Amino acid sequence: MQGFLHQGLAFGAALAAVPLIIHLLNRQRHRPLQWAAMRFVLAAYKKTRRRAQLENLLLLLLRMGVIALLAFALSRPFTSSDGALASLTEQRRDLILIVDGSASTGYRKNVDTVYERIIGRAQDILLELKSDRGDRVRLVHAAESAKLLSWRSAEEALAILPTLSAPTDGELRLSEVLAEVRRIAEEDAATSGAAAVEIRFLTDLQRTTFAPSAEGGELASELTDALFDQLAGLQELGLEILIEDLHGGGFLPPNLGVTQIRPLSEVLGPNLALELGVEIANYGSNLQAGVRVALSIDGERQPTQSLEIAAQATAEANFPVAFKSPGFHIIEASLEGDGLDIDDRRHELIYVPPSVRVLLVNGAPGDRIEDDEVGFLRAVLDPLPEAGSIGAEFTPFETEVQAPESIGSDEVDLAKHDVVVLANVESVSSRAVEALEEFVSRGGALLITVGDRVIPENYNARLWRPDGSGLLPAELERRVSARSQRGSYYRAAVFEELHPALAFFADDRWKPLFTEVPIYEFLASAPLEGSRVLASLDDDGSHPLLIERDYDRGRVLLWTTTVDRAWTRLPDSPRTLVPLMHDLLRYAGRPDVAPRNTKLGLAMHLEVPQFPRQLSLIKPDGSTRSLDGDPEELPSGKWLLPATQPVDQVGLWKVELGARSSDSKTAAAFAVQFPPQEGDMERIPPTELAGIHPVWLPLDPELGSSDREQSTQPRSGELWRGFARACLAFLILESLWGAWIGRRRTVQ
Repeated sequence: MQGFLHQGLAFGAALAAVPLIIHLLNRQRHRPLQWAAMRFVLAAYKKTRRRAQLENLLLLLLRMGVIALLAFALSRPFTSSDGALASLTEQRRDLILIVDGSASTGYRKNVDTVYERIIGRAQDILLELKSDRGDRVRLVHAAESAKLLSWRSAEEALAILPTLSAPTDGELRLSEVLAEVRRIAEEDAATSGAAAVEIRFLTDLQRTTFAPSAEGGELASELTDALFDQLAGLQELGLEILIEDLHGGGFLPPNLGVTQIRPLSEVLGPNLALELGVEIANYGSNLQAGVRVALSIDGERQPTQSLEIAAQATAEANFPVAFKSPGFHIIEASLEGDGLDIDDRRHELIYVPPSVRVLLVNGAPGDRIEDDEVGFLRAVLDPLPEAGSIGAEFTPFETEVQAPESIGSDEVDLAKHDVVVLANVESVSSRAVEALEEFVSRGGALLITVGDRVIPENYNARLWRPDGSGLLPAELERRVSARSQRGSYYRAAVFEELHPALAFFADDRWKPLFTEVPIYEFLASAPLEGSRVLASLDDDGSHPLLIERDYDRGRVLLWTTTVDRAWTRLPDSPRTLVPLMHDLLRYAGRPDVAPRNTKLGLAMHLEVPQFPRQLSLIKPDGSTRSLDGDPEELPSGKWLLPATQPVDQVGLWKVELGARSSDSKTAAAFAVQFPPQEGDMERIPPTELAGIHPVWLPLDPELGSSDREQSTQPRSGELWRGFARACLAFLILESLWGAWIGRRRTVQ
């Protein structure tokens, strides 16, 4: 015997000594006593003593055997298939059956899908198991996570299989599946001292599952490391995984998929022409010509385009569009159906921003535009559109000019604006400070540009605090001037090239437009801890030119010089001033909008502009479920809906708000997108898989049924039924023998 599944119970065989101990103790309690009549009894007893001793010894041995055999049966001894007792074993099977339920198994070839063949094969395997001999099966459904659906009998697993009618929409995360299998095997090993489970994996052998590409970057590397860690753990347990390929096709099946929808330029607003790119991947080995790509925007179908896509390549169809209104728009791209339907359609929600509402607070009005900083800003932000120009119906900025003393009064409602610009304002009143703090806290943006009228002491007293509770991102210090405006000036030395407000100048062609503009005067400043210096000057102190800080839900930006000609030549370079002010104010005035596109398995938080009267979640398949929880009102006036459960279907989801707004459904829609790599149907050959790790044991489809069965047989068999039968036989013999002895001695 190799060992016992329950080693502790094997020690129960020592209880076989109990009848012997009782017998010995009983002998010690009886003391011989001579008396006259006993001599006749002893004379008769001596004639039959040897026979009686033999009968009692046999009865004692039978009783001891019953206890010992029962203990061994309960401890479930087992031996190897090549052991001396192998002929006495029964081949009880302890099976872990893994069913691949990833989206790629939905691939249809001819009549049935790969998934349907996997389920059919699983039924055949389960029917081979026998409950009367103690066979056990653990049924694991493998996709983005491993779900242990059944852990007892084959009948239980067979009852569950019909409920697995379709594969999931996600990819197969093999490391997580193997982690669950390893956990089951370790529990089995902890009980028996050795893992004796049989593992079978029914799958389509998708290459991206078993051999993640190094092109996937750091994430793919982490997944590969996790996968090999689990394989190493199973190898330490002495286990192998028998893999059956149920795809039945070639190793590079044809398949087309929509992999991406993207704007080809920045979405600036409604009624502006732009192009949407729809990327199509050809995963097959042949060129695909005449691939028809359809696109719809909010249900309105666009003209179809046709593509020619080389083998194992991608191509992009470009659609000219113009969104009619601001807000979220539902984009749907689709192909004609092929073997794998799930990646032939893709949804994307694209946000179209409205005009940025800018309040210009003019601290230094001038009679001429050249002497008025706000005049320059208005000329940049509100240019007169040319007749017949594209986008004449949309203005990216809506401006309003007010005097400093109106801020904080009933005359001006800051909530109607996205950005407030303090342009060379001498000082700010306490009432104005309170209004601005509330405005920024609710999500607004404040841009401060300085000038000759700005009194640093007044700003520091009202807007700056060392603990960061004030609005200013830096403490204003002295005024710094160049020695001469003719040959001496300052320039922007370094800037954050990836920041949205300055990214235009990151291109080497446009960088001089920002870094070569002369700056003659500025206010030195000491940035607050936590503020971000977006651009610095080349003076001796490398003082900041542009500083940003977050303030509650909003942001504050400080431009430490002017926008007019007083301290800089910036207005003399329209190619600098226009993109700088447009990008800066567009960045400042557009609140961070949470994307409405997500991945499988994640929860979704939605913000909606109106109070939701009734919440219900509509899944892509049309089924509806309630969205539990209460909405939360945000300081910006929007409402945050309760989080959804982790999403489990690819496609367009909607939250019914029960509101009267005509666009309420669109505002509360979100898209769950299919992982593009799952559409790559390339399969890994069994010989290559076997070479990756010794745990993998691919089943050769050319093997006969006898070889197949031999490959799947457990390496050891149990002896417990033999011990149980022997125990029962000893118990019967003990009863019969004891009855016969009692009857014979009574007669005598």
